Amino acid sequence: MKKYLNITSILLIFLLLAACAPVPAEEPMAAEDGAKEAMEAEEAAPPEAPMEIACEDSYEGESLVIYQQAGLTGPLATLMGTGFISATQDAIDQINAEGGVCGVMLSVRMEDTQYALEQEIQVYEQFRAEDPKPLFITTANSAATIALKDRVVEDEIVNLATGVHSQSLYNPADGYTVGMVPIYPDQFAGFLQFVHSNWAEIKPEGAGDSITVGVIGWANAFGAGAITPESQAFAESLGITVLPLEEQQVSPSADVTGQLQNLLVNGANVIYMQAISFSITQVIGTLHAMGFYDKVVLGSVNWGMNRDVLNILGENAALAVGYYGVFPYLWWTDTDVPGVQMALETFAAKGYPEHEKAFTYLLLYSAMYGLADVLTVALNNVGFEGLNGTEFLKAMQQMGTGSAAGVFEMNVEGSNRAPNKAQIRQAQILEDGSIDFVVVQDFVTLPDMRPAAE
Repeated sequence: MKKYLNITSILLIFLLLAACAPVPAEEPMAAEDGAKEAMEAEEAAPPEAPMEIACEDSYEGESLVIYQQAGLTGPLATLMGTGFISATQDAIDQINAEGGVCGVMLSVRMEDTQYALEQEIQVYEQFRAEDPKPLFITTANSAATIALKDRVVEDEIVNLATGVHSQSLYNPADGYTVGMVPIYPDQFAGFLQFVHSNWAEIKPEGAGDSITVGVIGWANAFGAGAITPESQAFAESLGITVLPLEEQQVSPSADVTGQLQNLLVNGANVIYMQAISFSITQVIGTLHAMGFYDKVVLGSVNWGMNRDVLNILGENAALAVGYYGVFPYLWWTDTDVPGVQMALETFAAKGYPEHEKAFTYLLLYSAMYGLADVLTVALNNVGFEGLNGTEFLKAMQQMGTGSAAGVFEMNVEGSNRAPNKAQIRQAQILEDGSIDFVVVQDFVTLPDMRPAAE
């Protein structure tokens, strides 16, 4: 039988800790000034509308393969949903039907890695051995980002990564790994900034002025990605205490009671989830069962705020109401955006079920249009015969900030290797009774938490 501390025991521990806690010393004025500067988020524009880039030549008869690797089978295959497979193909089919990229027809080759490190490397080795070798690959795993960061530099193949491990994107400097969303410590710092700026309005009933953040994350590189020396120092500049990471087993049957008890007993009044899918529902459900859901502010990394969380909760989806997420892209409800409009039309035409309207389909679908724009620039620069990974990266840098059909941005301006702005959204009940992710803070520039060059 699993052992649980009962709620009475937890409350007693809280009372003892409160009684024994020393009176905090006054913060020096310099720290207050630093906190004021750090707390002021800079407003940012939403993702730019896609550019209209004309082709200077036509390359009819030529073709190009898009190489993707991800977990299609195995215990984590459900994380991305079926949209991961269909979105790329749907977008490519539409691009090809409209004449391709300057006449170049696109196709996709997707290989299964089960998100296992050895298979990520093995599949990459298969891809790099192709003739011609890929201009770029897409990966969906922090382990792959880490393992391939030096290989892609050597092979001059761009890795378009959704596993945005900060060290791997920025070391080596000017590398070939490009993040599709802000690096994890940027996201965490942005969430801390939001909490600090809005504490008086969002803090739980009975909470004081002090903010203590507990992070619960997967027991791997992704889960450890939020807390870095840079984000830790940023938290300190705001006067926020960040507790040591509590690791969460990557399993649909994981029990997170002990981890949450540790965070609560150590004073956490904010909990940040560096996890995905079923792991988010485990934290939400356990906090409710413990009677503490309304006693903390709950937030998550971008991948943790997704339709699958509501799908897994099913009839109990209302349990998720109130949690926040970092949101560096637009959503299905942003119907004035070209990429969202196209995705909605294609989604409906294909007859996909409503519950599959997750970020997976929307982001991958729109990403293909963004990459088609990059290819157009590269073709205009060097022609089809001159295409290679280096020229593809140069085209991205030439564009600086590239729009993915207006849904999100890719930022390779200067030394940047990931975008740096996001919204904060919250799970809320809408007028029709449905639950969706509503903007509570529009786009801001996230604090820059990139690591120092090695």
